[in-house]
Amino acid sequence: MSERIIYNLKIDESFKRLIPPLSSEELEQLELNIIRDGCREPLSVWNNTILDGHNRYEICTRLQIPFTIQRTYVKNNEEAIAWICANQLGRRNITDETRKYLIGKRYEMEKILGVRNTVGANQHTKKEVWCKILTKPPYDETACRTRERIGEEYHISDGTVNRYGIYAHALDALSKVVPELVPKVLSGQVKIPHDNIVEMSRLSHQDVLRLSKDLTDNAINFVGYSDTRKLLPKRQNTQKHLLPILAGSVKDMPAYDPDAEISSLALTIPSWVSTIDRTHCLAKLNKVSRNARSNLEKELLALRETINTMLTALKEEI
Repeated sequence: MSERIIYNLKIDESFKRLIPPLSSEELEQLELNIIRDGCREPLSVWNNTILDGHNRYEICTRLQIPFTIQRTYVKNNEEAIAWICANQLGRRNITDETRKYLIGKRYEMEKILGVRNTVGANQHTKKEVWCKILTKPPYDETACRTRERIGEEYHISDGTVNRYGIYAHALDALSKVVPELVPKVLSGQVKIPHDNIVEMSRLSHQDVLRLSKDLTDNAINFVGYSDTRKLLPKRQNTQKHLLPILAGSVKDMPAYDPDAEISSLALTIPSWVSTIDRTHCLAKLNKVSRNARSNLEKELLALRETINTMLTALKEEI
């Protein structure tokens, strides 16, 4: 542990953006706690750059309150980002959108590295986040194995991990064009479905700017899914049809779209998967009542039967 002094540390904005911002009330409470008790938790630092503790650093330097640092040893930016994502995923108060983004971002970084993340060995790392990583040494991995490992850690399928990676990549692309929109998406202030985020990231800069302005230029503090659906393109639409639809024109739309029902179903399924994954991750199944367990099992079996029927129908019509 380092000496308790006021360190002069660096802030990397790409690292800081991965930290979900605190509300004004939470910031005020944090400052009051630090004034009263001092900065009790050390700041995690790599090469004199903050990995975790940006808010504490701002408060301590502004009020000249000494603090300690915990040096975290990572090899490069990709490992640093993966460490930040895993560390933040240990928090309980993050939104579903932020959780998806952080899992996807971590996967993208570890896919680049091709090795198991090695930064969990310091004593400050949260045990519940890194316990699986600490039991095995680093080794070379394929992207498939990386997805499987991360999926096992967060109790989701490897396919879901891959989808979250696409989601994170799309949000990163949007942040380069409309940086003010992405924090609102991650905080839940603006609700945009997963697939619409991906489609939006593929639009031209001009169209993205226009959509962002339409979504954020309103007097209310919350924009829900129903609001965004009026502005965002459907997944099945091609690029050449996006602008007429976004403009609200119906004259250019086909009278009948044979893909409409199937495409609509495909867009709703990810929300089911996300809800099931989240329940699997958060619910304490050993404490669930027999009645609740039986009801869920009944519905899941019925859903499986319906899915099998649909899959059979799709194969028969090929």
